[in-house]
Amino acid sequence: MAKYGIEAFKDNKPVAYPIDAKETYGTLTFTGSEVRNKFIYIDDDGEVHEEQNAQNTWKAKDTGQPQDKYIMAYSSNTMDVMDIHVPIDFDVDSLEFDQELELVGAVVTIGNSEKEQKVVTRNGEQVRTVPCKNFPVQVEDVKVKDSKATSQPSQSQSKSEQSSKAKG
Repeated sequence: MAKYGIEAFKDNKPVAYPIDAKETYGTLTFTGSEVRNKFIYIDDDGEVHEEQNAQNTWKAKDTGQPQDKYIMAYSSNTMDVMDIHVPIDFDVDSLEFDQELELVGAVVTIGNSEKEQKVVTRNGEQVRTVPCKNFPVQVEDVKVKDSKATSQPSQSQSKSEQSSKAKG
């Protein structure tokens, strides 16, 4: 547990907290999707690693294999576009721009992240990387709320590390 108990872990994985997606985000409208590929990292000796070293000096190589899939949706409550983690086999091609979505089985986890922030010092303006918290949203299913009424059956996701929307 972290100092203030904000991060709870079970079996070395962050605990997922269920949320009422309609109450939290209001009306969600589809704006796009993104697939993030898996990367491997190659050190100076040519050895392959699954994760980057602390100094970020190893060469990153895209494996071409999808690792994560996200749909982007505009939230009427937050007035911002948010990323929603969906299963790799989720069919985003059936979704159309500006369709209203309903999240089923939405959960959030709390993760550590970094963001760039402008800081004004005596020497002028600088951009620094600062630590922050992010709250990635994962879902069991996404339903389209319109006359087509299509749905994507899927399994639960346990991936909780990444979200391109860092809040903090």
